[in-house]
Parts: sequence; C-alpha cells; structure tokens
Amino acid sequence: MSSPAGPPFAISALRENEVETLAQLAREIWLQHYPGIITVRQIEYMLAQRYSVALITEQLREPAVWWDKLEVDGLLAGFACCEKTQPCGDMKLDKLYVHGRYRGRGYGAALIQHARQRAQREGCQRLYLQVNRGNHDSVAVYRRVGFAIEKTVKVEIGGGFVMDDFVMSMRISGSGACA
Repeated sequence: MSSPAGPPFAISALRENEVETLAQLAREIWLQHYPGIITVRQIEYMLAQRYSVALITEQLREPAVWWDKLEVDGLLAGFACCEKTQPCGDMKLDKLYVHGRYRGRGYGAALIQHARQRAQREGCQRLYLQVNRGNHDSVAVYRRVGFAIEKTVKVEIGGGFVMDDFVMSMRISGSGACA
C-alpha cells in the first residue's frame, strides 16, 4: 500500500483529553457525509448512541478496544476504532472516518492498514466491518484495499431506525498465534 498523497500525517492512540474533540469531529463528518444515505434524524440518533464523551472514554479503558486518531499537518483529520471480537478469530473495524477535506488522498487506506497490522499482531484471522449499502464511495474504497462483501444484514438499532449494511471482510495473512 502506498503512502498518502498529501501533507505529513500520523496515526496514534486517542487520549482521554482528546475525546471531546473527536466527538465533535465525528458529528461534523457524519453531518457532511450521511445526508442522502440516511436521514438526519437517524444521524442524530446514531451520533448520540455511538459518540458520547462518556462512551468513548469508557471504551478507551477496555483492553480489546482501540481508538486511533489521524492527524494531518498536526490537525485532527479522522479516526478509527477497532475491537477484538473473538479470541484468535476476528477484529472488527467498527469505525473509520476521514474528514471530507482529506478524502481521496489515501488517509483512509492508511487507517485501514494500521487496523490490519493491529489485527495481525493480535493473532486475528479476519478483519471485518459493516458499511451502509447506500454508502457507495466507502464500499468502493473498502473493495480497493482488499475487503470483499460477505453478506448483507438489516439490524434494528432502536428509535425506529434500521441499519441496512454490507458485512465486508479480509483475511489476515501471516497471523501469529493468539496472545
């Protein structure tokens, strides 16, 4: 995988004192990206469900969950969250977002590669994610970096909302033994 075409970047672990800034970035990205894919009401519902400062702070303390931030030229530009879901089995790339002004430059692919390396270090055999079936640009990016569609799922998430997603995955080559 080639290096992103743009300013210098860094991927590092999110710290507790950065959670509020990340939650604000998530809100900006979602309101920029998802209208037309899901309703604004569903966006607000899912942001409240998944991006509260308290929830992210709690997840930072869990040993099988990793939040990473992407900084471009020293500015927070995106993030990813991975979760080990089965010992010696799977890692879920639960969240991956890059602000619109940085898309198309390879930063998302760099976050995916970072997650893939973590999965490999953790001895996982598969990296998987869920992506809205109507999120065509993201589906195309995931395919380009090696993910394949496994199945479709519809999940009720409360509030009268449904996630209509593809489950996409990639095998992790050279996985080590389970830690």
